Amino acid sequence: MELGFDEGFGSIVVPESDTTASAYGGRLRRYDVHIAKMFEVTHFMCQQGNLTPGITWNYAAGGGRINMGSFEITCRLANQIASAYGLGKSEPTNVTFSAGEVGRPAVRSFNIPILDITGDKVPRWVSFVQRFQPARR
Repeated sequence: MELGFDEGFGSIVVPESDTTASAYGGRLRRYDVHIAKMFEVTHFMCQQGNLTPGITWNYAAGGGRINMGSFEITCRLANQIASAYGLGKSEPTNVTFSAGEVGRPAVRSFNIPILDITGDKVPRWVSFVQRFQPARR
């Protein structure tokens, strides 16, 4: 998965074309995990003071060939989700920051806490993600 930021927008590009396939062999689909990653990164960046009031994520599957839509995640919503599910261990996450037209993009690595979507929280998350629709396709 590739994560990037460019002038107030985030991008998440995943290699998988089938986002409905099981992630980790459980009830969560890859799509559910990708949406979780958007929330995790948004929450982290908001906590660092790098985003306000939030970010619009452009989500693409199939290495960028399949437009999955644009998702708006405010800092407030990201905080609510982090509180509702809790945060687990941190994992190293690379994010590419655009330098605009003046230079080369910079890749930075952050240790970003992951949402604790386990046990009885899994069906809640799946239900939430089904209701969390893209702002546009």
